[in-house]
Amino acid sequence: MKRWIIILTAVSVTGTAAAQGQAGGLLLDKDLLMPSDMIELSQTQFNFGTARAMAMAGAFTSLGADLSSMSINPAGLGMYRHNDLSITPMMSFIRAESNADPYGRNRRDRFSMANIGGVANVYEGSGKLVSVNFGFGYNRIADLNYDYSYQRWGQQATVGDAYARMLNWSDRSKNGFYNNGGSGNWNWDRVPVELFNAALAYRGFLIDQTDPNDPATWKPTWVGNDADIAHFTSMRSRGSIGEYTLSAGLNIDNRFYLGATLGIQSVYQHKYIDYGEEFFYGGGTGAEADGHGPSGLDYQLLWWKLNQDVVIDGTGINFKLGFVYRPFANLRIGAAIHTPTYYALDYKFQSAAAGLAYANNNTDSNVTPDSDGFISTAGDPNMTSPLVAYEGANNWSFVSPTRLLFGASYTFGNRGVISVDYERDWYNGIRMKNNPTGLDSDLWYNDTFRDNFKGANILRVGAEFKPLPALALRAGFGYCGSMLKDDKTILASPVIRQTTYYGAGVGFVLARGVLLDVAYQYLSSDLTDYYLFYAEDNTGMAESARYSTSINRHNVAVTLGFRF
Repeated sequence: MKRWIIILTAVSVTGTAAAQGQAGGLLLDKDLLMPSDMIELSQTQFNFGTARAMAMAGAFTSLGADLSSMSINPAGLGMYRHNDLSITPMMSFIRAESNADPYGRNRRDRFSMANIGGVANVYEGSGKLVSVNFGFGYNRIADLNYDYSYQRWGQQATVGDAYARMLNWSDRSKNGFYNNGGSGNWNWDRVPVELFNAALAYRGFLIDQTDPNDPATWKPTWVGNDADIAHFTSMRSRGSIGEYTLSAGLNIDNRFYLGATLGIQSVYQHKYIDYGEEFFYGGGTGAEADGHGPSGLDYQLLWWKLNQDVVIDGTGINFKLGFVYRPFANLRIGAAIHTPTYYALDYKFQSAAAGLAYANNNTDSNVTPDSDGFISTAGDPNMTSPLVAYEGANNWSFVSPTRLLFGASYTFGNRGVISVDYERDWYNGIRMKNNPTGLDSDLWYNDTFRDNFKGANILRVGAEFKPLPALALRAGFGYCGSMLKDDKTILASPVIRQTTYYGAGVGFVLARGVLLDVAYQYLSSDLTDYYLFYAEDNTGMAESARYSTSINRHNVAVTLGFRF
């Protein structure tokens, strides 16, 4: 089966390496913003907001008089004939599943604010211009909180295979590693940023040079060819994208509604990627117990661990324009366009590693085992890389997809409404605007989106029924399709490929002008398949197993609203 891999080919090892091989995967290239990161930050599906909107799957392009309208179709703001204030707290229960045995946490429970805001009815008239409303508020438009982890035994490849090949390709490793104080003083200034993790692999015994006079002889020399390798992986993400909105809506003749929103987004994501390998050679006793020997090597690696820490923090700005038309009283037709969001992002990266080995035969004068024969990097201050920070004028910036929304809704007197939305998001239109690495953004980034991505189709359906004037029952369904031209495409890191979501809720009128809405929402998201690592050149492919992960979210929200 043909494998499609999207990666900034060999950006980690210089342009010369691009002709020699490629490497990537979840564990690599975390020192820079990748296309997969830009996709993840662009996946705002408007499934949050007020409890009413959540229960109806966000199908509000043609509906109005709801604070969520400011982030969907601001023309809905024109339908207000009163002032409105509301707040929506939310509890989220996030669960993950992967195609490997669980390891560590696969769940995350948290409290957040889904919506808060207000609308001021500043003008009421008797002419063509019926009313003018201004709104302000906050809508949570993306949840970046999730945990997933897994383990897989009996593997043959180690991430050291990828790091070794990267160093073999890179001319910059000639003077950066083997004469940089392997067991003595260490100078990180001599190590290129893109090779920080490869340097940690060297100091943690995972890789070494078989010929110090030949810079292209890096190998996992302390891991035997017949070793069975266990992989342990844990990914934790914390953060969200929230949008602060300033909106205006007009009601013209109770037939045309126009609206505009200035959206200012706050972006924060903190990722922790923890990875470990353990190496097995069969039975044994003492230092060789639990399958760690004998290996036939002078030095054998028992385990190796890598921890990576990534922080993305910044802002985005966009503009939304929309209208709703009522050809007759019961039917509403709406449309809205969202300009690309311009993101300016600070990016920080740091990694740390550790290794434990055993000396079966101490032949290297630069290595000092303890009295039991073990060699450890515990306590080595050079096993943590320097902090890499792209900030201020040196940050990353890009624009997200343009979004176009259409919707139609039909009301059944005062008893109910049904609403249908269609949205198109052009992921092939994502563009890098500032790339602090100095790489050719057209070559490495923009062409990736043009050639491999397409517009994603999103469908939402929502319904509301009022059996009593003070009681409303709601339900909704939504589906977001893939943004990939070929669903077999493998990205540097997994991103949501498709999402199905269901909503249900109930609304109460507690007193005149006091409303209470409750919503439950279930979202099931399938992520793109991915590798932990891979490296391919003319000698072949070294790769981890192929992984797949899905994330399921259960959200419960309550909106307390006041109309006056």
